[in-house]
Amino acid sequence: MKLLFKVITLAAIVSAIFSSCAPITDNVMKRYEKENFLYLIAGFDDTAENTDVLFTLGYDKISNSIKIAQIPRDTYADFGASQNKINQFYATAIYAGASKVSAMEKTVRFIGSLFGAEFDGYIGLGTSAFRHIVDALGGVEISVSEDMLIEIDGEAPLKLKSGVNLVDGSDAEKFIRYRKGYVMGDLARIDAQKLFLSALLSKLSQELTLPTLMKIAGILQNEAITDIKLASFSSIIMNAIKGGTVADYVTVPGEPTISKSGLSFYVLNRKTAAETAKRYMFAKNEFDPDRKFLNENEYSFVNIYEDTDFSIREYGDASLPKIQTKRSN
Repeated sequence: MKLLFKVITLAAIVSAIFSSCAPITDNVMKRYEKENFLYLIAGFDDTAENTDVLFTLGYDKISNSIKIAQIPRDTYADFGASQNKINQFYATAIYAGASKVSAMEKTVRFIGSLFGAEFDGYIGLGTSAFRHIVDALGGVEISVSEDMLIEIDGEAPLKLKSGVNLVDGSDAEKFIRYRKGYVMGDLARIDAQKLFLSALLSKLSQELTLPTLMKIAGILQNEAITDIKLASFSSIIMNAIKGGTVADYVTVPGEPTISKSGLSFYVLNRKTAAETAKRYMFAKNEFDPDRKFLNENEYSFVNIYEDTDFSIREYGDASLPKIQTKRSN
């Protein structure tokens, strides 16, 4: 039960990394006898309410591991919108009049039906809580393979030296948002987010204290959109322990492509994405039964979706490979 508490604690903090997070819960703790747990984590942008970060966070009790599967924001998924990018599903529901809670519930049901997975809860948050949580931790040390100059329009530049860098909340947000200078653009940014996540989990395992957790609890209570109740955080927190779990990361397999209209999409590969759903999301139902991840009118989409030569090993990032960047001046 203590290990499960730790996983839920990490879920709250991990979600903030990608502009989202959540409180610790009573209703989930009552289900600790389950073998695995799965949550949908959504990170909202600051303007359009798109879920520019989507990932699933699971805990496998048998292997004592945390499993994180990232869904690229440009993933094609047909829900009757003009572009059908998965990051727009939540915003589309909001613009149609749904409340934030209702929009999250719709998003959970939609993504669950696509991957054949059943979620135990959802967590959503914006970027401000991420900054506050990193600051509450006293910053996080990230290691980059070469000097980087991160420049985002309208913001002060961030210079990182090759090696270990201590970043506060504001600089950490720039690091996980940045994509312009990466050779692989959005896909490289996903790798950067994984690198930061690994550093954060390391910090938590070594330095997590009760006062820090209480600070984080206050941040989460004020800013999370979630169906996980913050009822007796103080009593549960006393049972927290450090260490003992292994984190396993994956990007749901697919390839970027351009549609006939010139829009950029990420198209999932059916075979390996289905394998990912089983391994990382504990999926028991059929993957994409209605072919929502496929636009049959786009030749490049069909090629990627139906390709049987994909290997899930190409997308597993447990070792967090080096990020390819353009060198700063």
